[in-house]
Amino acid sequence: MHIALIIDQERLAQEQSMLDRISVGLIDCGAQLTTIVPDTQPVDDAQQSAQLVAAGRIEVSMNVPPWMRRTRAHRLAKAVESAVPDVLHAVGDRAWMVGLDLARVVNRPVTIDVWSADQVRSVPHRRSASQVAGYVAPTEPIAEGLRKRIAPELVSLVPIGVTLPPHPREVLANPQDTIALAIIGSGRDIAAYRAMLGGLSRLTREFPQIQGCLELRGPHEHEIWQCAQRLNLRGHLSAITDAALHRRLLTGCDVLLIPERFGQVRSLMFEAMAFGMPIVASDDPFLDALVPDETAIIVGKADPQEWAQQLRRLLVQPQLARSIGASGQALVAARHQSTDQVGKLMAAFQQVLSGGAHTFAGTGT
Repeated sequence: MHIALIIDQERLAQEQSMLDRISVGLIDCGAQLTTIVPDTQPVDDAQQSAQLVAAGRIEVSMNVPPWMRRTRAHRLAKAVESAVPDVLHAVGDRAWMVGLDLARVVNRPVTIDVWSADQVRSVPHRRSASQVAGYVAPTEPIAEGLRKRIAPELVSLVPIGVTLPPHPREVLANPQDTIALAIIGSGRDIAAYRAMLGGLSRLTREFPQIQGCLELRGPHEHEIWQCAQRLNLRGHLSAITDAALHRRLLTGCDVLLIPERFGQVRSLMFEAMAFGMPIVASDDPFLDALVPDETAIIVGKADPQEWAQQLRRLLVQPQLARSIGASGQALVAARHQSTDQVGKLMAAFQQVLSGGAHTFAGTGT
């Protein structure tokens, strides 16, 4: 099977480690791999992604005016004409259109990767998706949302996979000396951040040893930092621009906080769980791996008092934190290993090629 992975800049920036693991896994399964990536991807970053480069790399502009899309598609078709892929897998919003345009020219099926609840409402479907033979969803709630919009048989559930660390780690090992918190999010919901930071401010009076690493990006990053300053949290927080670049730092913390509830599925969350980190998160029905009081502590509403109360439960009961972390680690081991993700993704491609809802010349269907 020859697979073309079409990946946009945003997904490369956020999930390059996972995409590398997928590439390794697909190649290990015997697949031939071609990657189509933005021509804006820095060379140094691309070199770090050895498997994506080794797979066969084609660069393309993913942000072109509508009248240039046909030209782009024909240039891509020319680039792959010596070995046309059997299936195109588009990862990221901008990659979707590239995949659809190329699929029409080479008459191959395309599968669409959907990683957030927002994307469920914007995926190509009906007349705009004549070449789409499958949709890949990372959680059952996202998959169910897709099934309500498109033919259910086109939806494949492929949970995100990560690598389990070789040795377990004890969180809150010395809570009397230091408590390290990792806080991640897209910076879109300012009210959610105000509630979380308000709760954190209350806790620092009781636990002055709290130190947090706060991901600051998105449309409200300046407002969020101003809110932290007003709450006298500057001495307790360090800001980073992109959590994806600091995975080792964040997975070395004691607790992971997720204040927003946009149904965005990130491999970093599962990596934290693999390390045994308990999670405190806003109630998000699309993140079904976060089970209340089992794999996470869930905050029901955007309220500083509730954030303080729920996080405090872990800080005063380190054994509860470790128990929740252990449950999360067990869940990852059972359902979210990289080998599981690759296997289910390969199965989705095989289903497309062996008898999906559409028939494409030259694919053997």
